[in-house]
Amino acid sequence: MGSKNISGEVVLIFTGGTIGMSEKPDAGGVVPDDNFTKLLNEVTPDGHDIKIRPVLWSDIPSPHMCPDKMLKLAHDVEAYLTEEQVLGAVILHGTDLMAETAYVLDLAVRSPKPVILTGAMRYFNESGYDGIRNLVDAIRTCLLPPPEGTDVIIQMADKLFAAKNAIKSSSLNVDPFIGQNTGRIGFIAGESVILTRAKPGRRPRLSFPVTAMADKVHLVGCHPGMDSTVLEKLIDSDAKGIVLEGFGAGNTPPGIVPGIEKCIEAGIPVVLCTRCVEGGVWPIYAYPGGAANLKQKGVIIAGGLSALKATLLLQMLLGSGCPCERIENIFAEESV
Repeated sequence: MGSKNISGEVVLIFTGGTIGMSEKPDAGGVVPDDNFTKLLNEVTPDGHDIKIRPVLWSDIPSPHMCPDKMLKLAHDVEAYLTEEQVLGAVILHGTDLMAETAYVLDLAVRSPKPVILTGAMRYFNESGYDGIRNLVDAIRTCLLPPPEGTDVIIQMADKLFAAKNAIKSSSLNVDPFIGQNTGRIGFIAGESVILTRAKPGRRPRLSFPVTAMADKVHLVGCHPGMDSTVLEKLIDSDAKGIVLEGFGAGNTPPGIVPGIEKCIEAGIPVVLCTRCVEGGVWPIYAYPGGAANLKQKGVIIAGGLSALKATLLLQMLLGSGCPCERIENIFAEESV
């Protein structure tokens, strides 16, 4: 991290997650347990004149983080980063939806200051608890600092990942994340932070502020032999947007094509993703339901974005009044 002394504040925002949970036999398992203060007692920035400003934002499991909460967190982080003495923000978050919250922050936070998310895979009173190490390393990463305006970063198990490409690939491993299509952007070596692929970013990522998350944007997973029933029901329920998770390079069963056509005729944007972790959507196949066939009909290609992130992006764009003709361009920019 270099020898230069750094002074200022790091805002440490606790949202909840396994990092603050304990096993409670009377509860039947692991639950939130008000451990934020105990965590704070373990934090000592390495030889810098740094003040940690703790913020107890919430204490919820990450599956309880809804899109509106994600955006509220982004706006709160933005407000902290506008303060001159604040160097950056570290956010403690559950790992189940950490990558998705990080992506919302990546798009909605306009400040170029570093934003780092971390958490734990083992709960507070479990043998081998990894939360303190991850927290200390996240603060080190924040103080490096990363290149100005770089992506929001996830730091877990000595590895750094860009928010857009991070995906939780293991439900139990203490090293749960991978960088979808790109790999990690850095790692921790002892007390040093080594950046291998991080580069100056283009924050703000969007040319307009993200003001709201649209409701009635639905993620639909394809299955063999699927027909248009689900899509037709969603049209009838006043859906505002549809994200389809197809197979392979973005291909779908032929039975769903009439429903896709009806969505587009009704002015409902349809975004196409793949269930594959690597490769992304490519409009190669022109048979009925193939990605090339669907693109010709007006379906938006999500490229390498996961279906969950594509859903959140569509919610942000529609909720912020983004013109429909711009939505496809923004997805094209985000897919690379």
